[in-house]
Amino acid sequence: MQLRTELNLKRYILFSLPSTALCVVLCRTWVEVLGVSIVYFGTVLNQIMLVASLREMLLPFVDTDSRRSNKKIVLLFVGKLVILFGSLSLGVHLMGKRVLIPLINYVVLIFVLVLFGFEKQKKR
Repeated sequence: MQLRTELNLKRYILFSLPSTALCVVLCRTWVEVLGVSIVYFGTVLNQIMLVASLREMLLPFVDTDSRRSNKKIVLLFVGKLVILFGSLSLGVHLMGKRVLIPLINYVVLIFVLVLFGFEKQKKR
């Protein structure tokens, strides 16, 4: 069984920048640009931790010699929730109702992660 779990961070960041740049263009003040940046970095960290936690969960099914660490999985999921809620609440504090702009970017970045974020599996 093969999994596409290797996150290509350079490609992910490269393809996530256009949508984030569009969000920055839609901002009215520098405070809103700061809010978009905070939510963007929180989103990137959240999705990196998501890939790491899913990889940890699925590792025993791919490699029978491996054991999964339940403590690490729980810490990754709790950490990603804290980062996501923290960055979004800070974005709401800085942007008010215009937090919808980075929230839409968050949804776009989920699609970017799925479509462009993973490395192609090399044939052995």
